[in-house]
Amino acid sequence: MILQALMLAISEGAEEKAPPVIDIDGTVLVQFAIFIAMFVILRQYLFKPYMQMRDERSHRIHSAEASAVESQKRATSIEQQFKEKMEKARQAAEEERLKLANEGRQREEELLSAARTRAQSRISATREQVSAQVTQAQAELSQRAESLSKVLATKLLGREV
Repeated sequence: MILQALMLAISEGAEEKAPPVIDIDGTVLVQFAIFIAMFVILRQYLFKPYMQMRDERSHRIHSAEASAVESQKRATSIEQQFKEKMEKARQAAEEERLKLANEGRQREEELLSAARTRAQSRISATREQVSAQVTQAQAELSQRAESLSKVLATKLLGREV
């Protein structure tokens, strides 16, 4: 009997419905009002500043990227101008070097030509002096040759010629 009574009690409890998980009553309106108030407060003091900070950060990043691109373009342009100036300077230096080398060769040729001319004039003067001395020596020898030949002939023949 007790067992039957217990079984009957269990079966009656099983037939009863479980209470609902959410009760919809006047507190729903209070919870909705709290939700709206929190939304407004959080939006004003948390979400808006956060979104502004993100927008500003994004703007700074984009402006920094644009500035970097512009700086890169300027650097490339300056580098190109530098290379062009260096090439012009190299060409000017090469032209100046060739000009100086040609002037040096011309000056060398002029100096060598002047030296050759002086040497030729000295050689000519020396030849003339030698020629004059030879002529003079020949004249002296021809004068002495006659007297020497007479003396030799006299000594050889033993009589005067």
